[in-house]
Formats: sequence, structure tokens, C-alpha cells
Amino acid sequence: MIFQQQYLYWLAGVVLLMGAIRWKIILAARGLDYPWNHLLRVYLIGQFFNSFMLGVAGGDLVRAFYVGRATGCRKTEALATVLVDRVSGMFMVYLVALLMMAINAELFLSHWALHLPALMMLAMIAGGVAFLLAIYNVRRFQHWAVFNAVRRRPGLVRVLGNLLDVFDMFRRQPGLVLRTSLLSLLAQILLVCQCYCLGRSLEISLGFTDYLAVIPVILSLAAIPITPGGLGVREALSVTMLGAMGVPSARSLPLSLMVYAVSVLWSIVGGAIFMGYSSGSGRARRAEAAELREEVAREAGEFGIAGAHEE
Repeated sequence: MIFQQQYLYWLAGVVLLMGAIRWKIILAARGLDYPWNHLLRVYLIGQFFNSFMLGVAGGDLVRAFYVGRATGCRKTEALATVLVDRVSGMFMVYLVALLMMAINAELFLSHWALHLPALMMLAMIAGGVAFLLAIYNVRRFQHWAVFNAVRRRPGLVRVLGNLLDVFDMFRRQPGLVLRTSLLSLLAQILLVCQCYCLGRSLEISLGFTDYLAVIPVILSLAAIPITPGGLGVREALSVTMLGAMGVPSARSLPLSLMVYAVSVLWSIVGGAIFMGYSSGSGRARRAEAAELREEVAREAGEFGIAGAHEE
């Protein structure tokens, strides 16, 4: 059992590694040369802030802060690479979720408890598609009233401009889309493998495809910024969706908490790296933390990102 726990811990680390590699590919495509050892540390620091703050904006801004400071690029360009990295991973989760919902349509239609999660998932997928269509056709919507509010936020305008540049780069480089998509797909499969192995340790008698049918939906809905790290939301969804497949709450709830615990362990690693990152660069730890807090709060206000500096 100890060996299995260690194996699952490192499996979760591989998932994070896949995400860091994907971000490195996007940075390199933008001509931002960021050393791999620094990037991995910053990625884990971002994971730490994502896990213990409401939503994911805080960790994204932290990653953009460090990359912008190290490479000399504008924070808005660094943030654009982080957002595109997140969108790339998100859409692969959505694609897997949509495919498995279609394959398991009878399951989702025959259980009332699954109707609301399925509808929310479909709404998120539709919203994601609408976002991409709006990004690629932004000039057609410039006369809409919502764009007047956007223009009053210079930082947000710069981020959107950089986002358009990065998305245009993706459109012109199919190989870049393929590499990032494959990494995202591999990461999702490994996450499902982790849940499957933990379920086996709890004597949950579900097949791998059963986990594949519900885990992407659970992860997607738990990513909605309602609670820090999705705690509580993920557990409620796990009990509901796995319960529809015959798994008692006495096993589905521990499964969800174990998945979260593994994520928290890696987040703690990111927190430890953050504690030593400033001292490694010759800066006082408190000064580094103060500068980071002020920068994240300032950028969050300028971009109109609510809750990014919640403590």
C-alpha cells in the first residue's frame, strides 16, 4: 500500500510536469526563452496559489509576474501565455467530457442526479466555444456595449491584444496545436488513472472507462471558482455522480478527498519552493512576498479579475 501511495504521488507529479512542458512550448513559440529549471519552480508556485486561493486567477498572475520579471517581457504578454496554456488544457478536458457523455448518454439520461452536472458541463462547453468564436471574430463585435467597458481597462485591453496574437499563432502553426493537445490529453488520462488506482485501493468495482465517463466532468465543474481548490464542490459531485454508478458515499467521498490530498501535497511543495525562491535570488523573503502581493493585486484590479488577491 505504501508503494502504491508513493506511485500515485509521483503520477500526480507527472501530470503537473505535462502541464509545465505545455507551457514551456507556448513560451518558446512566443520567443520567450525561460530556463526549464526556473519554469518548473514557477509552475509549482502557481499550483500552490491556485490550491489555496479562490479560483485560479491568483496562481496565473503569479506565474505571469515571475516570467515577465525574468524575461523582460510585458506582464500582459506573459499572462497571455498562461491563459492560453490554461485554455489549451481546459478544452481537451471539455472534449474528453463531451465524448464520454455522448458514449454514455444512456447513463446520464437514466439518472436524474446526473442531469444537472451534464447540463452544466454542456453549458461550459458552449461557453468555451463561444469564447473562441468571439476571440477569432473580435472585430465584428467591437461596436457592442460590452467592449466599451473593456476599453476602460487598459490592462485588460493589452491582455486581450496579446491573447489574439497567441491564438493567431496557434492558427498558423497546426503542429503547436497538436503538441499541446496531446500533452493535455495525456495529462487527463493520467489523472483518470490516478483516480482508478485510488478507487481500486478503496475496493470500488468500476472499470477504467467508468471513471473516464465522470472524472472529466467532475474536474471541470470543480474548477469553477466557488471554493478554494474546488474543495466541497468536487466531493459533492463525486458522491452524486459515482453514486449513480452504484458507488456508496462511504467510498466515493474518501476517493475524492484522497485525490485532493495528493494535489495538496504537490501544492505544499510549490509553497516550499516559493519560500526559498526569493532567498535563492538574493532577495529578502518578506520583500519578495510584499512585492508579489502588491503586483498581483494591482494587475488583478487593472484586468478586472475579481478575487485574485483574496487571502
